[in-house]
Amino acid sequence: MNKLKIMILAGVVLLTAVAPALAFGPLDVDAGLALKGKYVWRGQVYSPDTVLQPEVGIGILGFSAGFWGNMDTSDANGTEMQFQEVDYTLGYEFKLPKLSFGAGFTHYSYPNLELDSTTEFFLSAELGILLSPSLTFYQDIDAVKGAYWAASISHGVALSPSMDLDLTAGVGLGSQGYIEGYFGPATLLPAVPEVPGNAAMTDYYLTAGIPFHPVPMFTVTPSVTYSSLTGDVKDIVDAAEGAAYHGDSDAFVWALSATFSF
Repeated sequence: MNKLKIMILAGVVLLTAVAPALAFGPLDVDAGLALKGKYVWRGQVYSPDTVLQPEVGIGILGFSAGFWGNMDTSDANGTEMQFQEVDYTLGYEFKLPKLSFGAGFTHYSYPNLELDSTTEFFLSAELGILLSPSLTFYQDIDAVKGAYWAASISHGVALSPSMDLDLTAGVGLGSQGYIEGYFGPATLLPAVPEVPGNAAMTDYYLTAGIPFHPVPMFTVTPSVTYSSLTGDVKDIVDAAEGAAYHGDSDAFVWALSATFSF
């Protein structure tokens, strides 16, 4: 177990230990479970069938620690009812009246797949204005050695006192190192030529969700997402004829999630 993973686990344990004393003070606790038609990450289809995604997050005074997992319900990846991916995150967020900044680390592990674990450092910023524009920079510091930029806008409309309509759109940009790490000949697609050039747009998505709050601290959210790779990476996946990302360079994903927060 590497040092970062130990630090993240230690952070989760520490924050959990103080939870009983601070549960109704400055401590924020979130626990959720999502059922999704597919698992898509940055436009890449890792699971083509239904998945379960549990998560737990704890935060205090701007610091946070979290766990997230993806479990396949089919044998498409040879991991039926097993965790295909488990992520651990440590972060810090600083808020101003109309602006917030964040930074942290995420460790990605693949306990039942023959994939190397890796770690990303991230920096984020979000404006508290119309459409809530946000920008997050990710730098892989382990296996991939590439950078990824994610930009998004979102807007919420109240449908009733207990129900909203949330709309989100986002785009992703990958460096040459990121593209070669996830799509190049050295990793998943040995028969496909390298991507020429430097950073390029890699994916985009559109999401519509309806958060419903039947009781305080509990939220149920049905949602739909359309996600697509674009440019060179889309051409690579299409040229692979099903050899990578289950042949999908775009995906339509339904989801139903339940979250408890206090």
